[in-house]
Amino acid sequence: MMKVIEFTTTKQGNSKDQVKVQMLLGFDYKQMLANDLQKLKALSFDECKSLCQSKNLTFTDQDLQDAMYGQVYGRKGLVVGMEQSLNGSNPDSTDSQYDKHQDLPFIKVSKKTGEFYITGVIVKEEIIVKDANPTPFKATNSGIIVQLKNVIKKATKLETDKLKTYKVDDLNQFKGA
Repeated sequence: MMKVIEFTTTKQGNSKDQVKVQMLLGFDYKQMLANDLQKLKALSFDECKSLCQSKNLTFTDQDLQDAMYGQVYGRKGLVVGMEQSLNGSNPDSTDSQYDKHQDLPFIKVSKKTGEFYITGVIVKEEIIVKDANPTPFKATNSGIIVQLKNVIKKATKLETDKLKTYKVDDLNQFKGA
């Protein structure tokens, strides 16, 4: 059963903002993957190429092919990764790094640190307290495959891109949720 919950947490990463989050739980991840695969497979090579060229990226046809269907480590395509996730064979899955919480089925526990996390479809995120001293963002030089995938994902509005994981400290706010 799908339901929207609301909780507060402190973000991880460059900015440690305190945020209030509305998140959808109980979603069908495999159905989301299937829907996203359908969107990606509906795109022709020429449509993808035109889309990526419109962003002034310099790439080869092989780069674009790999961004969609690549099977080599570091160049795994969007379609291949989603197909592997759909059939449970994605070697890049992080599921094995977590256990389910014994009382709260939507909370996962890191096997490495014991910290608590929640993953769901982001509905809304509101900053309650802005981090006064955020770590400056470092410039990144993503490879062309990552850049191409990002353009394609943004243009196709993939459902799985709305999934987000938050670290949570106060589990009391989830009792009865």
